[in-house]
Amino acid sequence: MQRAASRRATRSVRAVSASKGADRRSSLEALRAEIAALESDGAGALRPAAPRLEAPRPQDAPANDAGDALAQFRAEAGLHDLRPQAYLDAPAAYGFAARWMAGWSDDRAIVWVRARGEARLDFGAPCPDGLAQAGIDPARMMRIDARPGPDALWAMEEALKAGALVFGEAGCAPAYDLTASRRLHRAAREAGGQILVLRAHDADGTSAALTRWAVGPAPGRAAPWRGAGGLPGLGTQKIRAVLERRRGGAPDVVELEWDDDALCSLEPAALAGRPAAAAAG
Repeated sequence: MQRAASRRATRSVRAVSASKGADRRSSLEALRAEIAALESDGAGALRPAAPRLEAPRPQDAPANDAGDALAQFRAEAGLHDLRPQAYLDAPAAYGFAARWMAGWSDDRAIVWVRARGEARLDFGAPCPDGLAQAGIDPARMMRIDARPGPDALWAMEEALKAGALVFGEAGCAPAYDLTASRRLHRAAREAGGQILVLRAHDADGTSAALTRWAVGPAPGRAAPWRGAGGLPGLGTQKIRAVLERRRGGAPDVVELEWDDDALCSLEPAALAGRPAAAAAG
């Protein structure tokens, strides 16, 4: 009787093992089907990988490609620095960064690393409606609040390694030095991505960035209408970005102008076929 019971127990164990194996195989097949569905475009074909940024050849990077003065700078993977010219110019620097990020055309996520508690960059949080108006899909944006210094720099580097495009706030943290900027630049190059780092207006020290910008507002075009009491209406938003340093190139000045009524960028004066003085008037 003991042998018979042992044989029945053995058959039961085998049956249970076979059942578990079948369940495991079916679960694995279901998981594979889910992954295939996520990686497909709905028609069974795999989606192409997100395009990588590459270092452009000089002849491939005209100064104003299709009216976009920042196109040549977006094309190369790596680190770019910007800072407001004065404390109250920080909103203009954020606006400049938004126009830059709006030109990142592939579908990779954009990680915004905020320096929590940085007094020199205390101008509020990102606004989804404002990002959408600037041409950035808010669904692509991921916000990370980090303490200024090593924590924020670590978050930026990890986001780059994960394949994201990054806008990071460094403020005046002394941790953002030549060594830290080299790490970020290398991480961006290896991932084929790009990172913008916003520093405080009074930050000093060197950086490994490809370009360094000082950003401030500029007088925009006057509104074609007047409000109550004859007061002039709000004109266009205009940003003047001074390219203070450019690796392998000369300094320059870039002006960006945005028309809220038409929801479009306005052409630089040179592209519009008239001198800058006439355009300003």
